[in-house]
Order: sequence, then structure tokens, then C-alpha cells
Amino acid sequence: HRRWAHRRSRRGRRLAMALNALNLQLVIKEYIVKMLNEAGVGMKCLVLDDFTLNIVSSAFTQTELLQKEVFLVEKIHVDASKKMQHLKAVCFVRPSESSVRLVCDLLRAQTYGETYVYFSSVLPDTHLQLIAENDEHEMVRAVQEMFASFLAVDPTVFTLDLPNNAELLRYAKVGPTSRGLLVDPIVEGLASFLLSVKRRPQIRHQRNSEVCARVANDVFRLAYKTEHGLFDFRKRDDKASSVLLILNRLDDPVTPLLCQWTYQAMIHELLGIKNNRVVVHGGAEKRTDIVVSGSGDAFFKENMFANYGDLGSSVKKLVDDFQQVSKMNKQIDSIEDMARFVESFPEFRTQSGNVSKHVSLMSELSKIITEKSLMAVSSVEQEIVCGSDRGYAFASLIEQLGNANVGNTSCLKLVLLFALRYEKTGTEASKQINELTRLLSKRNVEPAYLRLIRDVTKLAGEDTRVGDLFGQRTFFSRAQKMVGGLKGADNVYTQHTPLLVQTLENVAKGKLRESDFPFVADANGAKDARPPSEIFVFVVGGITYEEAKFVSQMNDTNSLGVHVTLGGTQILNSAGFLGDLQKATS
Repeated sequence: HRRWAHRRSRRGRRLAMALNALNLQLVIKEYIVKMLNEAGVGMKCLVLDDFTLNIVSSAFTQTELLQKEVFLVEKIHVDASKKMQHLKAVCFVRPSESSVRLVCDLLRAQTYGETYVYFSSVLPDTHLQLIAENDEHEMVRAVQEMFASFLAVDPTVFTLDLPNNAELLRYAKVGPTSRGLLVDPIVEGLASFLLSVKRRPQIRHQRNSEVCARVANDVFRLAYKTEHGLFDFRKRDDKASSVLLILNRLDDPVTPLLCQWTYQAMIHELLGIKNNRVVVHGGAEKRTDIVVSGSGDAFFKENMFANYGDLGSSVKKLVDDFQQVSKMNKQIDSIEDMARFVESFPEFRTQSGNVSKHVSLMSELSKIITEKSLMAVSSVEQEIVCGSDRGYAFASLIEQLGNANVGNTSCLKLVLLFALRYEKTGTEASKQINELTRLLSKRNVEPAYLRLIRDVTKLAGEDTRVGDLFGQRTFFSRAQKMVGGLKGADNVYTQHTPLLVQTLENVAKGKLRESDFPFVADANGAKDARPPSEIFVFVVGGITYEEAKFVSQMNDTNSLGVHVTLGGTQILNSAGFLGDLQKATS
């Protein structure tokens, strides 16, 4: 058993240091390809748990898996009557106690032939010992740590896809035992991410957030002390350090509540994206599962950050181009034409499916936007968060509350934004918030959500936040806001800029205040005062596709002079965030 453990340990570490870390989607894909290749030639069954199933489905299509001789994908379970020893089992699971015990059950049941076991993060030695003890029939050919405990949504965006977001928002009220259960999966995911990109960064966290401080200190302890050798990557002495910045979603509760007007963000806001897939419901109970990922869809990659107005023109051009190709393929007058058509048919079918997919998505988005009067709602949202005329914002909000086409959820979001924006502006504003709450009550909004209007300022109000969310704390920021308002915006629906952008600019320039975002000191108690070479920012409580868009634009234009990677416990839309806020304050 000791010899077996030594072999696992050495091979797992070597693989982690061999992968290219520039593109997160490529990192995940290379890990999975490596697993399948190491199983050798022959029919394989890919055995996954709930979490790793999401990782694989985000990175691979069924066709790609078939090309690697994967003929079956199963969620890990034990069926004593099922014997498939003609298949090699490639088990890829989290290093949790429950998953390890299921692996042990599989080995005892001899369900498969040769078995290759891979864990998505660091495996405790006690778990390794348990697997060795249960491998009575010597089925196991390899046990390795593959550091892939995160979902790569885009090349520079990842999520841990954790289910308990509301508990993270109310972390301060959670008991000591439950705190460990909440934080451990975040630490595991962040450690896995850092190992996959081969970095041991300096770590900073939001000062006033207990959960951010706990995560930062636990990641530091793992990277610099407990697993020091595993994180010991070579670094040029003349190169500034990378930095991991851990933030709390509640420092910017506004961004997840806003209507979205860029393609990827709109799809998630109105339809919901899960593991790069979205479900569109058609007539007669028709349900279409659509993949939306830039890795296999050139149109989506090019237009994922395009605004709603430009999207219509882009989709029309896509349709026109396809019609032109379709006409050419109908003109088959000779053997040469037939050969050309057969040769181009796979590409033609792919293009046909792509056109159909994006036309369906745009039709569904347009229908929802019209039915729910979302353009009018969005205009008022932007006026509340970006404007400075409270009276005008209040009157506009009253108008929307009286519009029968505007749903209760949209009205609730508007009132929450108004409460957050004007909580500290005197008794008149308080009266207005009370009046808006009364009007929501007349709309039969649930009492739990009415209480949220009062409680949201306790959870994420001015006194609890570090960042200057509305640009009001200094004379300079107020003047800048006024000048911006006078200049106007290219698009009235997209005036808002997430607080994250300002935070990242300050980090890149070395201006982020240490009093608000302290360092967890490195192993020698020292810290690098120079602006970082890379920024890894992680938001406890979730990120948004709007923030992902700004990060992508920063990287594309190199406006900060550093590369930014964005991660979070979840990717939020307004419906999910409202539910989290309600649970967190109940």
C-alpha cells in the first residue's frame, strides 16, 4: 500500500506541472484527454459523480468522447447485477468521502475490467489507503490527482458551481460546524484552479467579509504550508507576483439585479445557462436543448458580447449567408457538383443547425423582452443606479409599478435597487421606499420578498460595503459621475459599469487600499508591493456574465497591462440572486 501511494503521488504532481494554463477550457480538456489516453486502446466507460459530470459535459461533446472510445458515460453507482468487465472504467470524481466510498464499492463489486481512478483535487492519504484496501482483485491500474475541480465557462472565466450560495451570503450567522462545510469546497476548487494554472499567488481579501477572510487564510495555509511542495512552481525573480483577490458578492448587489443586453448575458438572464447549455421551450411541449459555447460556435464566439441592437443585424447576416450557400448546394448539374456537395455536406449541416439555433434563441429572447416590457424596465434601472435625480427615478418607478405588462419580479428588483441607492438620503427617501413597498404589496408580492426590501440594506447596505458602489463617497467620484451623466452614454440601457472594473483598475495600478483589502502574508511575512503580473479574482456569492464581458474586453485590449481571470461560486442571473437574497435574510 505504501509503494502504491508513492506511485500515485509522484505521477499526479508531474501531470499538474505539464499543462498549459493560458486557456482554462483547454486545461480542462487536456486533463480529460490525458485520462482517456492513459487507459489505452479499448472500449471505455467514463464514470462520473454529479460535479465531474458537469465538468465533462461543459468541455466535451458526445462525438468527441466516442472518438476517444468512450461508449458509455455513467454516474457513479453500484449495481451488483451489472457486470461489464469488457469495458475499462475511467473514474473521475471529487475527492470527497462519499465519492471515495462509491469507488470502493465499485471495486468490490467488480463491475468493470481495468479501472483507472482520477480525482479532481488533492486526495487525502486516508482516502488513498481506503481505495488500496478495497482493491482486493487488483483492478486498479492508476490513481491520480487531476486538478480540475472547476467548470471552465470561457477561456478566462470559471465557476465552482456550488449549490449553497444563500448560505455563503449569510455566512456571519452560520454556526461554526456549518462554516467549514461551506468553505471547504471553495478552498478545494481554488486550490485545484491554482494547481492547474501552476501559480502560487499572493492572496488578498475583502477586509469586512468573514467568509472571504476564512477562504483566503485556508487557501494560504494549503498553498504555503500544508502542501508547500505541491505548489512550489518556479518563478523568475524579476517578475512581479500574481495575486488572488477574494471578494464578496454583497459588496456589489446591484450588478446581478440588472437587465442584461449582451447576447450571452441575455440568454442567462431570460432563459438560464447551465453548463453552457440552455433549454428553449417551443409549442406543443417541445423542448430544445441548445449548446451555447464559444469553443465550438464561431457565431456565438464573435457575438457573445454584442448588444441587443447589433445582434439582430448579425443574425440576419447569418441567415442570408446560409441561404446563399443553400442555393449553391441546390444547383447540382454535374458529377463534379454532386461531389462538391457531398464533400461540403457535414459543414452544411453544421451551419444549418447553427442558423436554426441562433434564430430560435433570438426569437425567444425578443418575445420575452416584448411581453415583459423589459426595455422600459431597464431604462428605469439605469436611471436609478447611474442617475442622480431621485425624484425623477421615483416617478419613473411609480409608472412601471402601474404597468400591467411589467411583472412582479421586475417591479421588486426596481424597488430593491431604489432602496440600495437611496437608503441614506434622508426621511423623504425613506417615505418613498415605504410607498413603493405598499404598492408592491397591492400587486400581491409575497410577504417574504416585501421584507427583503427592508433587510437588503442590512445585508448589503452602505455600512456593510467597502467599495464605492454608486460613486458617492468622494468629491472626485461624484464629479466624475456628474460629467459622465452630462456626456451621456452610447446606449441608455448599458450605462452601468460593475464595481469590479474599478477594483481591478486599482489592483493593476497598485492603488488598491491595503486597509480595505489586506494581504495574507507570504511564507516569510513579506509582500510584493509592485503591481501584479496577473490578477485572479474570485467572488464568493457568484459572478455575472456582465462582469465576464468587461474582463474579456480588458484582456483583449490589454487596457490594464495585466491578464485577468474571473471566477466565482456560481454564475448568477437576477432570479437566482433574488432567491439567494431572500433565503439569506429569512
